[in-house]
Amino acid sequence: MTPDYSVVVPVYQGQATLAVLAQRLRQFFEAAGYSFELVFVHDHGPDDSWRVIQELRQQLGPEVVRAVRLARNFGQHNALLCGFRQARGRFIITLDEDLQHDPADIALLIRRQQEADFDVVYGCYEARQHSGARNLASRLMRQLLRYGIPDLHPDYSPFRLLKASVARHCLEMRNSYTFLDGYLTWITAQVASVPVSHGPRATGQSAYTPRKLLRHSLNIFITFSDAPVRLLSYASVVVFLLTTLYSGYILVRKLVYNDLLPGFASLIIAIGFGVGLLLLGMGILGEYIHRINLKTTRRPNFVEVEILD
Repeated sequence: MTPDYSVVVPVYQGQATLAVLAQRLRQFFEAAGYSFELVFVHDHGPDDSWRVIQELRQQLGPEVVRAVRLARNFGQHNALLCGFRQARGRFIITLDEDLQHDPADIALLIRRQQEADFDVVYGCYEARQHSGARNLASRLMRQLLRYGIPDLHPDYSPFRLLKASVARHCLEMRNSYTFLDGYLTWITAQVASVPVSHGPRATGQSAYTPRKLLRHSLNIFITFSDAPVRLLSYASVVVFLLTTLYSGYILVRKLVYNDLLPGFASLIIAIGFGVGLLLLGMGILGEYIHRINLKTTRRPNFVEVEILD
């Protein structure tokens, strides 16, 4: 039987929290009257989370708990894609293992989705319960991505509800760096958000250090944004025009006034025009590389929502 909801949880350091999380999820769905399944993806963490997942599967039954153990640490977003492949529900909910996302708030996501049949609903935090350095790094990352990926929903978060059909489109993509929310931006514009609570981390420390967040941001910015290529292209055109105009000025002055040092005009023209032409060529080459990147990512040319025939 197809469950109503599949809850996909990437697991890295969940030994102390998984049992409590599974209990709260079970209580919520049983009280709400929805059928559900839990899909745990063990992302090769340092603790004994896999043993806990196996125990939960024995306690709750294989029809409720599904589990995948990855060969090494592939990262949160790749682990989510693996969970999408295993999920059988009509809708998929993603949340972290550390109890910072309250399972009771899933009701808010469901209610918001049903208001206008949204493809994706994010839970946005009224107040983030992270360290000061983590919050600062997150704000900087969001500002960077807001400029680099204008279509990215400003309230994107790891606490989401999405349709299974949308998740399947994510599985079709191949990219040098996986950013699930970037994929969702390519697939649909039917995205909404709803305020949810964000509790303190139950135990341990987050695997996302400010350094990792910065590296994560730069990888996303370079892979999913065309801003660097566009900046190079525009700069190359401007430099080419300026150097061409200046080279023309030097040439005219040499021919009319002949008041320049011997060899100066030819040197300036060669260097100025040559550098401008070189930068223009790099800008054009960057545009071609950007288009090759779009092709190799298997970004969908269209996504059909409804057909009347």
